[in-house]
Amino acid sequence: MNRSSVLSLRRRLCSRCRQAGFTLLETLIALGIGLFLLGGIALVMGLTRQNFNAQSGLSQLQDDQRIAVSMLVMVIEHAGFFPDPAAQTVADAFPAIGAFGSGQSLTGTVGSAGAGDTLSVRFQQSPPGNAGSDFMLDCQGVSNTDAINRNALNVFGLNAAGELTCSVNGNTAQPLAAGISGFTVLYGVDSDNDSSVDQYLPATSMTPQLWLATGSVKVSLSFVNPLDATKPITVVRVINLMNHS
Repeated sequence: MNRSSVLSLRRRLCSRCRQAGFTLLETLIALGIGLFLLGGIALVMGLTRQNFNAQSGLSQLQDDQRIAVSMLVMVIEHAGFFPDPAAQTVADAFPAIGAFGSGQSLTGTVGSAGAGDTLSVRFQQSPPGNAGSDFMLDCQGVSNTDAINRNALNVFGLNAAGELTCSVNGNTAQPLAAGISGFTVLYGVDSDNDSSVDQYLPATSMTPQLWLATGSVKVSLSFVNPLDATKPITVVRVINLMNHS
């Protein structure tokens, strides 16, 4: 075989080498590696999404806690307040009506299984438009606009959607905060009138005399845990009444 024939044979062999594809084993190995990398990427994306959802849930939880507790504190602190004690007595400011006795500014009910308690708070808002206006807000964030009717009856409760709601003077209840699974209220009673709470009682244990001797309120709000729905997060707050401080 001469030199030209050898060169021609080499060129044909090299051409076949260049045209040869991957073997089945090589293809399967490459496919396995690709699937492994895709699985890793999907896992990272899933964990990232899960972390984002958890952070969003915790942020929403903190907002709901802050709104609910702030509104409860603002309203309960003012229970029994009226702006002109020189012109009115407590009995004049808060006459007996419905579940309220004369001079009584707090009342409530104990919820059945699966339902939260209710809490009713009344106080007076000073008339608007004068130097003595206190710009006190009710539980819906509204100040007094009526120079005659100064009373604000605030009713807190828990609806079926897990929202803390509030109604004012019998109007439609408005949601304040969501994601709440429990609302419990206890009343701190100063039964011996020494300016110190002796015990905390549910509404079912209260009497007309004990309602008038209430100096603080302990509220417990159970929030749905965005990280574990079986372990609610409970916030407990003791709120002193200003007229008993």
